[in-house]
Amino acid sequence: MKNNWDKQYDSWKDIGFFNLDIDEMETVALDDYLDKFAKFDKEMRDWGIYSHIRNEIQKFRDTMPLLSDLRAEAMRERHWKELRIEVKEDFDEQSEEFNLDKVMSLNLLSHIEKIGELADNAKKQLKIEVELEQIRFCWEDSEKSDLIIEKQKSKADNEEFYQIKSTENIMELIEDHGGKLGNHKSSPYYKEFDTLIDHWEANISQITETLEVLLAVQGKWKYLESIFRGQPDISKQLPNEDAIFKKNNTTFKAEMERIAKTKNCLNSLIVKNFLPLLNDLNKKFE
Repeated sequence: MKNNWDKQYDSWKDIGFFNLDIDEMETVALDDYLDKFAKFDKEMRDWGIYSHIRNEIQKFRDTMPLLSDLRAEAMRERHWKELRIEVKEDFDEQSEEFNLDKVMSLNLLSHIEKIGELADNAKKQLKIEVELEQIRFCWEDSEKSDLIIEKQKSKADNEEFYQIKSTENIMELIEDHGGKLGNHKSSPYYKEFDTLIDHWEANISQITETLEVLLAVQGKWKYLESIFRGQPDISKQLPNEDAIFKKNNTTFKAEMERIAKTKNCLNSLIVKNFLPLLNDLNKKFE
């Protein structure tokens, strides 16, 4: 039985860690060995070789769940670094030399609590990682964050212009993602994702501020457009104001055309110098 086990182990020992069939190894250890050991008579159980090989195989089988934890999707380099510190041995989990024989030499059973803690933390951190990726995808690649814009024609001079029709979808995203980022910021794992969390908090904050000013500018522009384009007498009576409006009207309509082409809220609103430009337009229209 010992010779058979040694041959079996030799067939596995050089297999790379991430190529191991852990379920098969666990099944073989149980069905082909441990179950048979249970059927040995009392006299044989008193033999030293019986205790030695049975304990060796049981230890092997007990180690398999730990290997599954270490191969979990959630494991990252930072978790492996913690494990290296825990076992007080340097190794490269991605190298060909990191095989079953190397793993077994780490005596992972003596670090079972730490590995369990690592695996649990990794799973919780993966949830944050997935949510942050969903937030990124939504703002950068999804149509969910497109601004709802409509094309219209001016009643005064029949020129086409673009305006924001609704921001309901954007406000829902801001509320949803703002809440999630706030929760992640108060999480014990914030430090692992602080750069990303802070990045998206800043983006959402800037989108919120920019959108608020843009809507204010749009409202003032529509009011003034109906006056200076719809009532020629007023334009003649207020030539200076009319000149200011003409200049800023051109700027505003050009920006709205750019936004309409881009559509994506993040890419169209978070543009260098756009918020200062909007604040300037807001003051001038006021």
